[in-house]
Amino acid sequence: MTNEHNHPEHAQDPREPMNIAALLRAAADGEIDELSDAQRAELDGYLADHPEGESQIGFERALRMSCSRSMSAPSCPDALRAKVVAIAVQAQEQEQDQNYAQQIEDAGRYTRSKSFWSRSPMLGAAAALLIVTAGALIWQSVSFTTTSTPSGLNIQQANYYSRVSDFVVREHTRCCDDKAAEAKLVEHDIGRATEYFSQAFGHPISVPDMEQVDGQIEFFGGGDCSVPSTPRSGHLRFDAIAPDGQRISLSLFISPDPGLLPLEEGLIYTMDSEACTAAGTRLFAWVSDGLQYLLVSEADDEMCAKVRGLMQAPTTFGSL
Repeated sequence: MTNEHNHPEHAQDPREPMNIAALLRAAADGEIDELSDAQRAELDGYLADHPEGESQIGFERALRMSCSRSMSAPSCPDALRAKVVAIAVQAQEQEQDQNYAQQIEDAGRYTRSKSFWSRSPMLGAAAALLIVTAGALIWQSVSFTTTSTPSGLNIQQANYYSRVSDFVVREHTRCCDDKAAEAKLVEHDIGRATEYFSQAFGHPISVPDMEQVDGQIEFFGGGDCSVPSTPRSGHLRFDAIAPDGQRISLSLFISPDPGLLPLEEGLIYTMDSEACTAAGTRLFAWVSDGLQYLLVSEADDEMCAKVRGLMQAPTTFGSL
């Protein structure tokens, strides 16, 4: 389900491949839409085969944010990146013998060493301050655990939780704009969209019965998507109709279950991520017949349960 207008004009020529490091940095910088089909396929393939790629993206994103706060440049110099990575590797090697706080303190002492910076004087005091005073942030960049992720998740699961939440909420918000939605959500017949994705995933997908919910929900359109760590995925956007006639935007992302979240069949899970809080949306996840469903909803408390019912979501909640 492709369209010649799906990709920005400034995307790189697919004949000009990028190495994996560059692709990971593009993902960290939110430049996925600027990649060509071939580049996105290469990135998706790498992430599918290398779960640690999610942590690499989280590391690059947090490092860039930290550098932008502590230095004049918006990106991290290669020399500084190498030093931070060296600290991270050293901390990981000590993980079994020390707790996180001790590793951060050790990193701070290490960077206070004059010899640490002697070969890179151009990094200056600002870069030293970045590492000495932001050790906690650097370690969180490696493990990519945040206060918004459930405490029961391991590092890889917490990383995926944050990244997939950020991605689907961003895509939902982007495709609430008619121009962006028309470019991506090119199939406007729910029957054809259902058949297309059922064949693509090798399992029938579960979507609202449009005849049964007539007047309560409308299908806007569907199209191919790139949900993190999945070989392919679909994005279906709907509008639920509240009793007062107000339209409530919904996005349903469907893909083969990558198995990166501990989801049990028959249960639905609330994903209270920072991305959801910032966008004023709610995110729900469930698995069924080998497929992962992610529902982004703008419904309020009064309409939330009804919307989940319309979208064929499970009714029993699980806990992550």
